[in-house]
Amino acid sequence: MSRHLDATMGNKDRLRKKITDGLFGTDGVSSCVDVIAFDEAAEKFRHGTLQQAAPETQQYIERRILALLRLNVSAGKSGWTNNNAESMNHVLKQMVQWRPQKLPELIANLRTLVEAQYTEADRALCGRGDFVLATSHAKHRLTVDAWQDMSAKQKTKVINACFRTQTLPACTSTNGTLTVPTTPGAGKKPHQRKRQRAERSKTVSKTTTQPPLPSLSDDDFA
Repeated sequence: MSRHLDATMGNKDRLRKKITDGLFGTDGVSSCVDVIAFDEAAEKFRHGTLQQAAPETQQYIERRILALLRLNVSAGKSGWTNNNAESMNHVLKQMVQWRPQKLPELIANLRTLVEAQYTEADRALCGRGDFVLATSHAKHRLTVDAWQDMSAKQKTKVINACFRTQTLPACTSTNGTLTVPTTPGAGKKPHQRKRQRAERSKTVSKTTTQPPLPSLSDDDFA
């Protein structure tokens, strides 16, 4: 969006800063954590700051920026950007000095980089390094003394409790070629509380004996 605004109105325009703050500021649209709040903030932004922009900019923000931001909120990842991916891409390029690498050397470099990330994660557990634990994981915080007194097995247990994602129970096919997670809502439609059962079919047997017809007398034809 910054590149689009630079191309259409320049980087010194006051409206450019208002649009950027309205979308990505502290109280901007991207700060909303649920769809209801997002739609309300987006509607105010449309009828306020966005009305002052050129039609081309309005269409770009409406169709591109707001649509992507709403998808993030719907997925429970409000405020997510691809900055982390781009940053790691830059780290990889710095590591190899922007030179092509042979496959064994590239694998070794990637391994070294991943091991460094694990080390930084362990330092975050003890409140050291460039990273800190998120608020949702603050309960796993340890002191340096407690970390040093732990055995390797205890450290592995603490690390897994903090960083490893929860594994779902799985079900394997009888031939052992397919394993799928056993989810509670498997086979159900959205908002369906119980599985639909097929209606029991009824088949008339061919050997069923028909009941005898009642005998008729001459009076019945009178």
